[in-house]
Amino acid sequence: MSDRNQDKEKREKQGDPEHDESVLNPERKDELDLSKKERRLIEKEKLKGMGIGKKLEYIWMYYKPVIFGVIAAIALVFGVRDYYEGLKVKTVLSVAVVDSRIEDTDSTAEEIKEQLGYEGDKYSRVEINVNMTSNEDGDGLEYYAQMTYVTQIAAGTMDIMIMPEKVYDTLYENNDQSFLNLKELLGEESFQAFGNQTDETHISVTDSELATKFGLSYEPICIVVPASTSEADNAAKWLSVLAEREK
Repeated sequence: MSDRNQDKEKREKQGDPEHDESVLNPERKDELDLSKKERRLIEKEKLKGMGIGKKLEYIWMYYKPVIFGVIAAIALVFGVRDYYEGLKVKTVLSVAVVDSRIEDTDSTAEEIKEQLGYEGDKYSRVEINVNMTSNEDGDGLEYYAQMTYVTQIAAGTMDIMIMPEKVYDTLYENNDQSFLNLKELLGEESFQAFGNQTDETHISVTDSELATKFGLSYEPICIVVPASTSEADNAAKWLSVLAEREK
């Protein structure tokens, strides 16, 4: 009997290996053993006892990776969407303007888009490049503008070019095959609406409305269609709109 009592006392001192205190007292559970629901409840209780400032500090400290992960995921979703939306957009007319003083071309681009019949079409756009300038003598393009011109002509990404007549003369002398025959492109009636021209690969006009819209201070205004254009039909359509104004 004494041996049995001694064993009992020994077990009480050492603790019964089959007895798990955490079962009787869940609060003593190791945090790693908690279920997701239990962890959420504990977090909720912690936040209840905090002020606004402490809550924000606590959330930022412990949930910063999650917050950044959510932001990154949202940015990725919108980035992918914008990328695929961008692939659907088509430039229906690209206009290069030499020596323009205007910065905002959105309203003019939108007006041309409507004139071409693309009003309300979010996947069609008109581009207006006003970064090209003439050289100091005014009879040619300055270096960077010349590089832009050569690149766009080679790539076929310029559909209309507006410039001073002296710049046109120089470009034509350098390569008289650079521009389309506008009499053939527009038809004789529309071409003649612009009045007498020195050749058939450009039109020169004195148009105050056109000068205002494109921020031009020179006249006459010389307009050409590069031979490498990929939008000859739209270029012709826009020039025909100008021809109607000249009649």
